[in-house]
Amino acid sequence: MIQNFTVDQSKTFNSLLLLAVEPKTAFGDQYRQEVTKEGTPKWTAQIAAEFTAFGRSQRELINVGLVSDKNPGENLVPGTQVEMSDFEIGVMEKRNREGQVTGVQVWYRAGGLRPISNGHGSKPRPAAEVA
Repeated sequence: MIQNFTVDQSKTFNSLLLLAVEPKTAFGDQYRQEVTKEGTPKWTAQIAAEFTAFGRSQRELINVGLVSDKNPGENLVPGTQVEMSDFEIGVMEKRNREGQVTGVQVWYRAGGLRPISNGHGSKPRPAAEVA
């Protein structure tokens, strides 16, 4: 069971603050950046997400996958409020060696990110267009 959900950020989060963007390293090789089948580099953005749950503000750090020829966080300083285009949350079953479901894994990805000010902004640019 794999489920992907598109997220309406304005209805889900109070704010999203960029902490860092780093190359996503290949499994088992911390010195090699992972790439898509087409050869485009993969990146991981660490985001501090604030949302309201049960009437109270909550905060969580999330790692968001991005695909871009250039670092999508270039020219963005830590603490910049951002908006993500095509933001998705995915849920995938975790299975043990016998094939039994033991839990779920949640992951995040976006098509791009851009800075916003005062919680308002225009449409985010795809990661490949971020300068």
